[in-house]
Amino acid sequence: MKNDTDKHPVGRTSGRGYMLKLLMNIGISTVITVILEILLVTNVTAFSGYLYQTGNDSQTVERFAFGSLVSVLLFVLFGILIFAITLFLMERKTARDIEKIAGAVEQISAGDLSTRLDIEGDGELADIADSITRMERDIRDLIERERSSEQSKTDLITNVAHDLRTPLTSILGYLELLKTRENLTPETRQKYVEIAYSKSKRLQKLIEELFGFTKLSYGKLNMTITDVDIVRLLAQLLEESYPNFEKNHMSYDFTANVDSKVIRADGDLLARLFDNLINNAIKYGKEGKRVTVRLRADTQWVLVRVINYGYVIPENELPLIFDKFYRVEHSRSSSTGGTGLGLAIVKNIAEMHHGTVSVSSSLAGTVFTVKLPVEYRETPAGKSAEHKESKG
Repeated sequence: MKNDTDKHPVGRTSGRGYMLKLLMNIGISTVITVILEILLVTNVTAFSGYLYQTGNDSQTVERFAFGSLVSVLLFVLFGILIFAITLFLMERKTARDIEKIAGAVEQISAGDLSTRLDIEGDGELADIADSITRMERDIRDLIERERSSEQSKTDLITNVAHDLRTPLTSILGYLELLKTRENLTPETRQKYVEIAYSKSKRLQKLIEELFGFTKLSYGKLNMTITDVDIVRLLAQLLEESYPNFEKNHMSYDFTANVDSKVIRADGDLLARLFDNLINNAIKYGKEGKRVTVRLRADTQWVLVRVINYGYVIPENELPLIFDKFYRVEHSRSSSTGGTGLGLAIVKNIAEMHHGTVSVSSSLAGTVFTVKLPVEYRETPAGKSAEHKESKG
């Protein structure tokens, strides 16, 4: 995976840049040392010669006046001192920056991902500091994602256990009655068998829903992108849901601004998305007695609104409505739903198609809005969605 550091090959360019800067500083220090040495040698020699001519014939004056070995060595040592001081002053900031970087890397390697590394300037060390900061941020984000993933898995296990335990306990209870009580009437036995069967069907539905959500969430489900007439798809889904509407004494109304609209999408996944929304509207909109589906399409986008007129969702709960396992009614009773994954699946499928889903709720109705692009665009990673898993 590429990130910002890929755009700046710091290791190679920074190394060459720093070596060039070091050579320039050495060159400048050498020039400064030579100039000061020339001035020093010229002036000291001239002054010593003057003193010697005026009668000061001490050994020290004689050595500097006539360039003895001792005076030459002193000049060399003084030149080395000038060169070292000059180079140190020029490289002092670089040395401090290197110390900062080394300290920050040591802290990060020790697990401190809140380390701040501020290097002023536009040089190579500043680029290295920026790369380290980006690396630290990426590591921190990766750890947060890992923690979130682990928490999500924990929630999945907890909620799966909760949702599967209830029907399984009921099934075992009725089977125990059928096994231990031989004096049950045929009518009672038939009743218990029917209850156990209905609970088994519910258990099967929960398992399928959980399995499907897991495949969607963890990228195990591939897509088959084809031409889908979304107007026809919605009309067909509503017609297939007619018995459910009748059972709950409800009606539906479907309107579209076009007679037909073909989009590029996975038809099976879109059917699942809108089927979940329609079933959700029936479950929670019984008091309103009707469900309205509106479709608006243009050249680039398709907008589908599924509206029910039942329970008003509190405003503080709207941001949570698409979270997995979340339910507006918190009892998790079997009368109003399954695992609480239906809307999470809706969101996943919409995002797989590079679309969005949102919700609003008021006394005028609870509106789920799905926005889908007419043309499906593959992800930048270029992963094709041409092969679909077989259903089993």
